[in-house]
Amino acid sequence: MFHELITVDLNDLATLQNIRGDFEAVIHVAAASYGTAAHLMRVTGIATESLARVAISLGIKRLVHVSAMSVYGRPKVSTVTSETPIKHSNPYGAAKWAAECFLHDLQDKLPSVSVRSPAIVGALPSTHSHFLAKLLGMLTTGTDTIRLSHPDFRFNNVIHEDSLADFLVHLSLSPLSGFRAIPVGSVQSERLADLVNYMVERVGNSGEILWDNDGVPPFAIDIQEAMDIGFRPISAKRTLELWLSSLQQL
Repeated sequence: MFHELITVDLNDLATLQNIRGDFEAVIHVAAASYGTAAHLMRVTGIATESLARVAISLGIKRLVHVSAMSVYGRPKVSTVTSETPIKHSNPYGAAKWAAECFLHDLQDKLPSVSVRSPAIVGALPSTHSHFLAKLLGMLTTGTDTIRLSHPDFRFNNVIHEDSLADFLVHLSLSPLSGFRAIPVGSVQSERLADLVNYMVERVGNSGEILWDNDGVPPFAIDIQEAMDIGFRPISAKRTLELWLSSLQQL
């Protein structure tokens, strides 16, 4: 269904005028992850409003936006939902939240949904700087001792790029009304220690993993609201299986 490439540059909002044609929906994935606070706000936040206004001018019926769990800052709850209070802790999260606010403000003219994504894993290792990617880096470089915490936590703060893409396409083909922001993740079925052990086995690391229960407690993601509107999650272990298999093929 995606047969035409239209190049735009969120650093140069004039290029948004390149978008021409009879489109039903926009899936807005692009953003800046690094840089100054001003750069992040301009590219990740303000450019989203500009894109939405172009979509409105073209009569586009809906917009699907990839936001991030970073909007929550450092949650102090055990499970994060769409209703968990927003408390920023970094410019990237603030810029993503700004993008959501712009879409909320335009919801009467352009129905939209922001999908709050956790760590995304897939075939491009250079794009990942999250906990699992850093852990994989330590395993592959043969780090002798790795210290981790909360081994019994049921971890689901990760999503495979294919699962996310499937959901985005599903939303782009579905009727939307108003604005909503919902978190996604994997199925919360495995202990963090079991997931780490699986990664160790796949990589073949012979170092030592030391566990404790110190540090900031992790949080889980409630994905039921996303499932209610068509999200089809896979387990965290299956997510890692797909990720590591794709990296081995590179």
